[in-house]
Amino acid sequence: MLKNELKDIEEILIGQECCDSNNSALLNLETHFGQIYNAWERAIFSNTPENTLVRYFHYHLDIISTISNTLSNSHDSETNVPLQNELLALIDHLRKYYSSYFNEDAIAPIIYHQRLVSQLIGDICAIQKTLQSSHLNASLIACLLKWFNIMSEDTGKVKFAFRSLYYFEYIVNQLFSIDYDSDEAENLMVSLLLRSNFNNLSFFVYYQDIIRNTFDNFRDTQERLNYLVEQKADVISSPEVKNIAYDPSWPSIKTMIENWLTEEILLAEKSLSKGSEVVVSKIPLEMSVAHLSCLIRLLYEESVFATQNLQFIFKCFAGHYQSKRQAVISPGSLSKEFYSIDQHTAARVRDLLQRMVQRINRNFFPMAVAINATVLSYLSIR
Repeated sequence: MLKNELKDIEEILIGQECCDSNNSALLNLETHFGQIYNAWERAIFSNTPENTLVRYFHYHLDIISTISNTLSNSHDSETNVPLQNELLALIDHLRKYYSSYFNEDAIAPIIYHQRLVSQLIGDICAIQKTLQSSHLNASLIACLLKWFNIMSEDTGKVKFAFRSLYYFEYIVNQLFSIDYDSDEAENLMVSLLLRSNFNNLSFFVYYQDIIRNTFDNFRDTQERLNYLVEQKADVISSPEVKNIAYDPSWPSIKTMIENWLTEEILLAEKSLSKGSEVVVSKIPLEMSVAHLSCLIRLLYEESVFATQNLQFIFKCFAGHYQSKRQAVISPGSLSKEFYSIDQHTAARVRDLLQRMVQRINRNFFPMAVAINATVLSYLSIR
């Protein structure tokens, strides 16, 4: 019968016993820690179903993290270092010997994050210093430095999953091995981030800009198309480390770039087709560019569009709609307003959406509208 092997540990560390003497508590805990290691080993070699073992080890990891964070937040956290080391040893043991049952998506305790940063701080500082003095692309440098700051500063305030911390450690080690004096330093870094699935949005924008800058140098549409096809082939054929990512909830960086290039290739092919000269009538809108951009942003953030390529979205709206005062809308103006929406614009769009909701209620839920009107009438009489 599997049980909570950390119950006694919780009572000793969190209870009154831990308040009198940490040295005494640690001495009393040595036996309990040994029992935990033995219990985990027995569980593995038992006939316990796999799904039960997963829950068993996930549960113990959560308990260890809770105890550790409680100690980190206590008034005498510095005197709890020996106890914290024992808890860290438990996590390390669990991850090393029972990796199949380790919950990588669990939030790591504060002390685990702090220990990792202290181990990497030398390499982190060296990479930061090198990047700041290098001639690499400014947006690429800013992207990495911002991530480094988030991961290494205020380790007691920002919480990360074990998977994110492992990924950070992996990338730091890889970046430290790059020869930044080489003429190919930026290409080496980009190749590393691609195969390591660095699906950071700022990196994705950087990659788009690099391709666009080269793309704009070609005046011939066929040359542009050939270049885009080559870039897509390079991305598809590039190697990729499995089961790691900057953000596991997002598509892989290769997928993001490939989908974007596919859309750009389709646009280039259309411009080559015979029908590309046909003038498309634009739909006039009784709203300004700012209001249209606000509406696009709401649709984008609610995942209404089946693409993450904002530039493609801006091009489509600019190509098929005209605003109240502008017969020709540029993708750039939509992009500018998209990122600079003020409260006045948001209020006007909110009023529009509220009127839409009211119309839906009147047209499709008349009974609910009647009931609400009756209730309001009754309340006003009283």
